[in-house]
Amino acid sequence: MKYLCVGIAVMDILARPVSNKDSWEEKQRISDISIQPGGDALNQAMRLADLGEDVGIACVVGNDENGAMLLSAMRNRGVDTSLASLDEREATSTSVILISEEGERHIFSAGHAHALIAREHLPQHLPAGCRAVSLGSLFSMPLLEADGLLEILRTYRREGALVFADLANDKRHAGLAGIRDFLPEIDYFLPSLYDAAEQTGFETAEEAARVYRELGAGCVVIKCGARGAYYLADGESGWAESLPVTPLDTTGAGDAMVSFFMNRIVEGDTPGEAARKACRTASQTTLYLGASGGRIERL
Repeated sequence: MKYLCVGIAVMDILARPVSNKDSWEEKQRISDISIQPGGDALNQAMRLADLGEDVGIACVVGNDENGAMLLSAMRNRGVDTSLASLDEREATSTSVILISEEGERHIFSAGHAHALIAREHLPQHLPAGCRAVSLGSLFSMPLLEADGLLEILRTYRREGALVFADLANDKRHAGLAGIRDFLPEIDYFLPSLYDAAEQTGFETAEEAARVYRELGAGCVVIKCGARGAYYLADGESGWAESLPVTPLDTTGAGDAMVSFFMNRIVEGDTPGEAARKACRTASQTTLYLGASGGRIERL
């Protein structure tokens, strides 16, 4: 296993195009309804598998039909699910995603199995051959973050892995205190500008990136949607532009960017080189419906 993705796996039900809710009728005809795998860690694992990489996932899904479907979909795509767990306590996390003509989305979620991931679900030592571990995402794993994650990250880094992390919405309003201890153990931190601005209080990517660097993160990459991403690392900083595309669906584009960036870093690119390639490639995923729709087989 060369890559290990840790965190969210959910079932996505996508519908498009959906007009403004103020004009909803009792029944509308739309172009597409699709049921697909989703969730930060799952999306990243799927994209790495598409590149032909040996990737596994550590996640929790409910012991139900949706959970079985997610595991089957991941295996069919080439993801190692030997570290995925079934749990009876909660239903598999499921999201209904309504997508506008412009590709923007509104997400409604139910089920909380993904949040049950805990210390016992992760290997206590780095899997053989593993070169990178991705947390998808901080703030989405409350049990693990409260007990065990810091020790595990220190072990994985000591045993030779690079650690990457994304940031989920801060529903508990923990702020910087909620991730402060983890940042020195994260080699590459890749939050969205929306989440970074809310957390740091700074509206620009440059200012937010400096906050995370000062708190100990290695390289910081702030994902800025269609604008691309801003990266700040030792000895280099700058902007990586996205491709100008007309998106069908932006769901999962940020997760795709993380997986492509991770792949390029592991293959030896500098942060700037990796960010530029990852942004351009992630732009192409917005031409397909769903977070794992369309297969990008090379960067």
